[in-house]
Amino acid sequence: MLRVNKDKCPQDHKCPAINICPFKAITQLEFNLPEINIDLCKQCMKCIKFCPKKAIEVVK
Repeated sequence: MLRVNKDKCPQDHKCPAINICPFKAITQLEFNLPEINIDLCKQCMKCIKFCPKKAIEVVK
């Protein structure tokens, strides 16, 4: 399962990883912490590779 680490995510802009996810699994309300919908996420890891802050992480 993937999650966004609130301590690494600056939350001061629209998350660019939203546009990278081919499954539309990442959403964000205004500049709040982005959320990953585990029902839509296929764990392709594109968002993890893309995030410059390394804020998207795998959680066991």
